Amino acid sequence: MPRLNTKRQADCPHCSNGVAMTLRDRRWIHPELKTPYNVQEPGQHVEEQVWSCDYCNEAVVELLSVDRIPMSGSNPHLSSARDVTLISRVWPPQEPRPLSSDAPEKVVTLFLEAGRAEAAGAFRLAGVGYRAVVEEICKERGAQGKTLYNMIGDLARLNVPQPVIDGFHEARMLGNDSIHDGLEYAPDEVADIAGLIEEAVLVLYVQPAERQRMAEARLARRTAHKAGQ
Repeated sequence: MPRLNTKRQADCPHCSNGVAMTLRDRRWIHPELKTPYNVQEPGQHVEEQVWSCDYCNEAVVELLSVDRIPMSGSNPHLSSARDVTLISRVWPPQEPRPLSSDAPEKVVTLFLEAGRAEAAGAFRLAGVGYRAVVEEICKERGAQGKTLYNMIGDLARLNVPQPVIDGFHEARMLGNDSIHDGLEYAPDEVADIAGLIEEAVLVLYVQPAERQRMAEARLARRTAHKAGQ
């Protein structure tokens, strides 16, 4: 197997501390059989890594995609890692991404379902789910159009900021690629789309709701003060 560091800094999902973690075990996992096997050839492979928290000593198990390329030399079977990408955390199970309750209930539930797919490593399904979240937001905001492309574009008429519109188009294209072409994006690419939606929800729902709550609190304080005079 390619060499890698046996120590890293990370947030432990058990104790929630930012700590050093130690690599305890690693093995190649057959992508279809889900069983250990020996890797000799270069190419795309799946590796399971077991880390432990140096603070609480609990285990963290991850699956990673490892792209091995041939090393220069006479032996074609010798290879080294080129790209290593996290696929999913096996243990403890990943929790789906939360979304503020300031967003409409259907937006929250759709986002939760997409997050469950992402946490399970079903990235095509997650892509479709996040696209559905964008479509629901467009409908809730009153956007018009026969296609999602047109609905997203119509958000400009409703004074939705351009960065939000651009992010929605990114989510739309990822979802289209997932459902129509069967294209599976990398975990960090799917996570980026989820982050764009979270930012949009912050702008469209959370910040206005917070401003409304603060206005109501000021009114209550003002009213109570006047009543006590």
